[in-house]
Amino acid sequence: MSDTIVFLHAHPDDECILTGATMAKAADAGFRTIAVYGTRGDAGETNADLDGESLGDRRVREAEAACSDLGVARVVWLPYADSGMAGTETTENADAFSNADPKAVAAQIAGELTGEQLSVIVGYDSNGTYGHPDHAQVHHVAHAFGTLDACPWVLDATYNREYLASLPDADGSLDPDFAAAEADLTHFVEGEQWLRRKVEALMHHQSQVPEDWDGGEDAVEGFRARFGTEWFIATPYGHDAPDFAALETVFEPKSRWTAPPPSEPKDQPA
Repeated sequence: MSDTIVFLHAHPDDECILTGATMAKAADAGFRTIAVYGTRGDAGETNADLDGESLGDRRVREAEAACSDLGVARVVWLPYADSGMAGTETTENADAFSNADPKAVAAQIAGELTGEQLSVIVGYDSNGTYGHPDHAQVHHVAHAFGTLDACPWVLDATYNREYLASLPDADGSLDPDFAAAEADLTHFVEGEQWLRRKVEALMHHQSQVPEDWDGGEDAVEGFRARFGTEWFIATPYGHDAPDFAALETVFEPKSRWTAPPPSEPKDQPA
């Protein structure tokens, strides 16, 4: 069996926004890729006509279609409810993902992945990228998984805080509660062919993308500026963690990254 990279995500469409290019690149490089979702995104919002279908069921179908386009070999759905945004009624739900014990969730994932040859689990940064309770939980669960000796590397998917602050449509301010500082980043993934796959996969999430965002050339240009590079922070677990060099066919060291030239601001999917 091929070495496996596990992508732990909070909700459907997070896989595209945060790691879509990486999933596609890893599959193209011969890695077996698995997407694990903490929730079905049932507490989200939509302007789509669901035609009697629940939002959670619709988002499951959308995510599985997106994962298929990205070359994902297996999709696992954990049995937790979407926590919703902090301070809302859904966050109080005892069955919400954010209220579960991270160690118990990690053990549950390990049980689901018995027999897989795991090299990496990808979670989120310590801010949960933007503070959503389920995103913060992904961080805690991924690192709890690392302590189980189930795989030697945990990678936090994140954004480059300083780079985003430098974009034409930003005000230049740095929020320490958002994403990660450039100094803490270790690896990245980018490339036009994988960006295109990412955008195509994202278009399956019709319950989430804005009605006026069609994935065309203008949309891709603006999307590239904000989401064209996927960033990671690598953490080894265990004293015998193998050298990361074998994984650099997918995750390139930050030292190789060159910031793209500034571009005009474009409308982005929410």
